[in-house]
Amino acid sequence: MPTHRPIFITATDTNVGKTIAAYVLGLLLKKQGIDVGVMKPVQCAGNDAQFLKEKLALQDDLSLINPVFAPEPLSPHLALRRARIKFNLKTIKNTFEQLSARHDLLLIEGAGGLMVPLDAGAISNRPYYNTDLVRDLNAEVIIVSRLGLGTINHTLLTINQARAYGLKIKGVLFSDTNPKAKSIAEKTNPIEIKRLCGIKILGIIPYLKHLSTKEILSQCKNIAVD
Repeated sequence: MPTHRPIFITATDTNVGKTIAAYVLGLLLKKQGIDVGVMKPVQCAGNDAQFLKEKLALQDDLSLINPVFAPEPLSPHLALRRARIKFNLKTIKNTFEQLSARHDLLLIEGAGGLMVPLDAGAISNRPYYNTDLVRDLNAEVIIVSRLGLGTINHTLLTINQARAYGLKIKGVLFSDTNPKAKSIAEKTNPIEIKRLCGIKILGIIPYLKHLSTKEILSQCKNIAVD
């Protein structure tokens, strides 16, 4: 039985680094002796689920880690419709329950940000968003944000939307995807966001040259995951 509330990893934008964040958090939690599982409920193109399965040495079948897959890199509601795949919340919940029973803690990587529609309107005659899935899975939220200019707006909008849905925010985790020297905005944004919204800043994933376990455990040891 799970001993920790599931964590839903969302982002302020696309290509922010959710998958790497899930990998980093998974390694840090495993180092604490926690049996970590991963789920990517909906994936549109790419190999995020396979990457996490391999990097975290998970024994769960890929069909459990990623129960819904569409081949095109589009918003899920459109990618699924074009692939003639019906969004099935019951399937996702059943898979979630199976994985939760196998692990102490489940990291759930969302498809895009909180307001990305997973279904255009078949559930309750309205669009079904990632925010709805977070609430249905009773998960806490970690928001992965960019460091650069513009992230204050994107991060505060995401925080406000999570609060409007009554979601519990575990914290904001910043992702550095740029190896260049940091600007004033990049150096100050984390502390400014904390000052403006009061949400816990979990830390910064630095730019990683090599996605090795050794590098991550060394470079990311100050990230708060408890």
